[in-house]
This record gives sequence, structure tokens and C-alpha cells, in this order.
Amino acid sequence: MVLGFSRTVAQETWVDQPVMPSVAAFSADSFFAREQVMRHDVMMLASDRMEGRLTGSVQDSLSALYIGLRFLENGLTPLSADYAHALPGRTQTDYWLDYSFKARWGEQVRSRNVAGVVKGTDSALSGRFVVVGAHFDHLGWGDKVETSMRKGVRQIHNGADDNASGVAAMLELMRYYSRFPLQKSLIFVAFSGEETGLCGSTAFLDGFPFALSSIDAMFNLDMIGGLQGDKFRITGVGTSREARAMVEEASRHTDLEVLVSPDGHGPSDHASFYARQIPVFFFCTPPTPRYHTPDDDPATLCYRGMARITGLAGNLLKQVGDAGPLHFTSAGEPQRPAKGMGKFEVTLGLMPDINNTAVKGLTAMIVVEGKAAYKAGLRSGDVILRLAGKKISTIEQYMDVLAGLKKGEKVKIKAVRKSDGKKAVYVAEV
Repeated sequence: MVLGFSRTVAQETWVDQPVMPSVAAFSADSFFAREQVMRHDVMMLASDRMEGRLTGSVQDSLSALYIGLRFLENGLTPLSADYAHALPGRTQTDYWLDYSFKARWGEQVRSRNVAGVVKGTDSALSGRFVVVGAHFDHLGWGDKVETSMRKGVRQIHNGADDNASGVAAMLELMRYYSRFPLQKSLIFVAFSGEETGLCGSTAFLDGFPFALSSIDAMFNLDMIGGLQGDKFRITGVGTSREARAMVEEASRHTDLEVLVSPDGHGPSDHASFYARQIPVFFFCTPPTPRYHTPDDDPATLCYRGMARITGLAGNLLKQVGDAGPLHFTSAGEPQRPAKGMGKFEVTLGLMPDINNTAVKGLTAMIVVEGKAAYKAGLRSGDVILRLAGKKISTIEQYMDVLAGLKKGEKVKIKAVRKSDGKKAVYVAEV
């Protein structure tokens, strides 16, 4: 057994679930997404049976088995240092990348990402990677992860939009490009632990078996089930020199009106990659009133819109996967404040961990190069303990102190460095 879950779970056969629909085969000419197949994946992952896919739960394991089975069916190679010479996986769990972390609710949580590789076809480019990711975890019953919008209600949060929709898109891209590989190697990965503070994507990068500089770009598909109308925004075009031209080319193959944003920041897994200077593309529709509530069910999604967005992502993936290496550029500060954060007179130039996963203090998820905190010496991943003499253990405390600062003021930041675990005091001029 892996991670101690029961044999019953490991031998799950899914015989009482809907049968995958029969659909037209893919064409080699151009990518298109099959709405019926993605609807099926959403129904599987966001059913009541999955109980909201809380990281570390039995249903977390069931979800990982389902995704691993899809990788197995399509002949992906497990991610390892020897992937280029390895054979496709033999079991669902061959694609599991285990990790553990201490959750805010006090438990030591054991989970895994699910990752598989489609090897590149070009000998000069196959050692370059494009990561296509989506998180599969959600809030469970809403009583452990603190971000449920229905406080005090214990009810299954199915997370159809957030983020069975993104996993369904990732799987559809995987099905196509496993049949029609690109010149670069593609890593398809389903992250757990996103809702608990980007734990899965952080663990993925910490354990990546090659130099992070070999990752040319990361595609993040998170909440794509809420398309309204014909406009859709791709975020991250400011994170590489080549991104804007590639998006413009991909836009020629869609009926969507494609808007762009330079941001590489954001409260989702692409932020972990951007923090390590990896170009990103973020696909997300705006949150609906069902966001982080028990009402986020499969029947509420716009599946036609999902297919259109996935088609756009597939065409952009081809642009990136058949091009030369991308060159990272800094997108500067976020254009929009993190969710729940207002505007302040001053800024430290950092994005705190909105899920507040540090056992003590508040993690600076991204520290923007060249801004006040960065100039003072703070770096992404450092944990803030005190700010301006005030103890910081919640994002609300951080916001309260920030709101009281004046432009030009010098402020002390006491933090634990991610690099060596030691405490340090920095002085930032805001």
C-alpha cells in the first residue's frame, strides 16, 4: 500500500460510476477539446462520493488513483531522473509523487501529486519541459480548510469549478498530446494541497529531478467552468519575452476574444513557479457566487465554455512546445490585490500566503524583485514573524499593520529565512 490507505481504496474499480462517453477520435491537424469527455471527468471528481477531495483524505487518494489511471491508459512515463529511458507506468501509483506537510488544523498530512511525461520528439529540445498543471484538491466538508464561504456549515464542498474543471482540461490536453507529441517534453501534473497553501506545487518544485531552468513554462488551469460571453483573459504574458506573440498566434485559432494580463502572481499553483523565475500562463474564469461553497456542483458549469478555453490552451501549448526556450521576465507587482486584500497607501512588494499555512508567522509567498521587502533582504518563502514591532500570525494582522504605515517610513521585518531556517531582521523603506 502507498501512504497507508486501505486495500479497498487501492483496488477501486469505479464499476458503479458513469461510463466514459463514446466520442470522435482526435485529429492530428489541430487540437480540439471534447466537451462530453471533460464533463465525465468533472462528474467523477466532483461527485458526492469524493467528499470534496480534502488533501490527505481517503478521497484524496481516490482522486489520485483516477488521475493515475488516465495517465496509465495513455502511456505516460512516470516523472523521474531516468524518464527519457523509462517505460510507461505499470500501475496508477507509478505516477504518484509523495510528500507531507503540517496542516494548519494540526495534523501531519500525507498526500501526493500525480505526474506523467510525454517525451519530446526533438533530440535538441526533448530535455526542455513544459508543465501543464491543475490542482485536484478542494475543501472537503468545509470544516478544516478555513476558506469556505459558508462558515460553520459542515457540508460537502464538491469543487466542480474549483478545480475539477481544470483537471478535466489538463486530462484532455494529455490525451491529445500523448498521441501527437511536441518537440519539447510535456509534464502533466495534478497537484494536491493547493487549497492548503500551494503545498503540492511547492513540493513538486522542491523535488524536481532536473534543473528548474529546464522548465520553459508552466500552464496552470484553475477554475475554467464559469465562462460568460466570449471574452477570456490569459494571465502571465509578462513573464517571458516570447509570451505575447505566442498568445496572439494561438488566438487566431479560437472564436474567443482573448485578453491578456502580464501578472505572474496569484493565489494558485502558477505562483510557485513564477516565484522561481519560470514563465507561466494562467487560465481562470472569474469566481462565481458558488466559489468555495457547497453549491459548486457539476451541473452548474459551462461545459461549452470549458471546451473553448481548453482549445485555446491546447493551441498555445503547441506554440510553446514546438518553439525554442522561453526567456523569463519579471511582471512586476500584481495588477490586482490578492483576494480579500484592499488597497493601501504603501506596499512592501510581496504577496502573503492567503491560506496562511505557516505554523508560526505568515509566509511571504512571493517577494517582488526590486521592491521594498526584496531590497531589504526578504525572499520568497520567508516567514514573517513581526512587522513594525507587531506580531504577525494571520493575514488580517499583516493587513492591519500595513494599513497603518506611511510612505517613506522605515519598518523592521523579523522573519525566518526559507534558505537556512534562521531568524533575521530586515529594515524596509516603504
